[in-house]
Amino acid sequence: MAAPRHRTPSLRRAVAAAVAAAALLACSGDDDPAGPATTAPAEGSTTTTSTTEPAPTVPAVTVRGPVPGEPQTSGASGLAEAGYVEEEFFVSGSARSFDPDGELGDDGDWALVVRDEAPYTTRILVKRPADPADASGVVVVEWNNVSAGADGTPDWTYTAAELLRAGHVHVAVSAQAGGVDDADAGGILGGPGRPLTAADPERYGELVHPGDDHSYDLFAQVGALVSSVPGDGTPDPLAGLPRDHVIAIGESQSAFRLTAFVNGVHPLAPVFDGFLVHSRGGGAAPFDASTTDGLTSAITGEVRIREDVDVPVLVFSTETDLTVLGYAPARQPDSEHVRSWDVAGTAHADAFLLGGDPVAAGEALGCGQPVNDGPQHLALKAALAHLVEWVVAGTEPPAGTPIEVGDDGAIVRDADGNAVGGVRLPAVEVPAATLSGDAAGGGVLCGLFGSTTAFSPADLATRYGDRGTYLRRYEDALDRAIADGLVLEADRAAALAEAEDVDFG
Repeated sequence: MAAPRHRTPSLRRAVAAAVAAAALLACSGDDDPAGPATTAPAEGSTTTTSTTEPAPTVPAVTVRGPVPGEPQTSGASGLAEAGYVEEEFFVSGSARSFDPDGELGDDGDWALVVRDEAPYTTRILVKRPADPADASGVVVVEWNNVSAGADGTPDWTYTAAELLRAGHVHVAVSAQAGGVDDADAGGILGGPGRPLTAADPERYGELVHPGDDHSYDLFAQVGALVSSVPGDGTPDPLAGLPRDHVIAIGESQSAFRLTAFVNGVHPLAPVFDGFLVHSRGGGAAPFDASTTDGLTSAITGEVRIREDVDVPVLVFSTETDLTVLGYAPARQPDSEHVRSWDVAGTAHADAFLLGGDPVAAGEALGCGQPVNDGPQHLALKAALAHLVEWVVAGTEPPAGTPIEVGDDGAIVRDADGNAVGGVRLPAVEVPAATLSGDAAGGGVLCGLFGSTTAFSPADLATRYGDRGTYLRRYEDALDRAIADGLVLEADRAAALAEAEDVDFG
């Protein structure tokens, strides 16, 4: 799939950009009483401070950077070889919180009113092509995940290969208090977290977050910030690169929040052209953080994406999301702007996220078994590429088949223990293992990482005869998946390499 190159923005995008694009104005430190608190930059640095005036539905922000030195959780390995650079910026503003205006029903047709607003200073990490000629004009904005008690970018890990080869900009947003300055937010293991201000107080001491009720507007403000090129020559976080289309993405807890964002905040602040909601639960995150522990969905029920959403939304689900996170009852039919992929053989988190070795990952997590080694990363890169084409050119993604879920809420499985139905990639069509979103034990964390039960060499020989036959069948299934749009041609070699690692003894 060819990456889009400098396409003309959609009418909605062009109008939003025109309204949002008041010039970036350089701040003058003490001469500007409204300017953000700043720390002295390193000697010899070229830090720029600037402000932007986004659309009237999104309050203005102030930007300082690039911040010199090494950022936390950069994920920058291999960027230079790919022709990319990474820069960190501090973003300051006043973020609003919201209250429901009426009932928050399961249909997602929500209305919100502004409750209050509070000041914040957070950070964004921008990974962009060094050469403007390599930029696609697509900006992917990730809502950082704080489920582990620190700022993380799982969707960058899963999709980096596609982002880099397509020329997309990636903007990681520290949207929640648990990633910025709230150590008490902790993570799924409990105990104190490690927000940025604790991880590096000298670098991040000025960051302040008013609480997760304000995270939605904060995220919208960053989306507006990166939507427009400043008109006065002042450097901006994207260094003048084209940004014709801006897409929001988030995984797990971040997907709970994007569900609430799409249903309630997007109608008030339509700054994003599309959403990739990755591994959501049956409900949605709250607008009042006092109703939840920060990790579970507080808006309960079978919450769907609102039918009148006006931009593409792709909901990507693993087996674990359907069962443990309770998403199965909330699934909805595909519609004009909503598409769903349930991907068989996948877990909420997996070996790919932890380096690729399911046995080592299982041992490190204390799970007593190898964690899931399924094809989530292959399917997610394809889903992102399809979403981009849907946003840019109106080309709808392939339809997904739902994974079958029984009346008891469990995944229906075939004779090999693999899920029935769903988006099926070669790892489940030509199996060498049982790949499951379920885990035999090991606590909450292991339950999210699922399991891999490899077939023995004797079982493989009985099933396939020899290694060559297995690889031929796998390659045929892979070519079908590529033809169906479920795997990208660019990932063919990586997918074949995974099959070649299967142990025939």
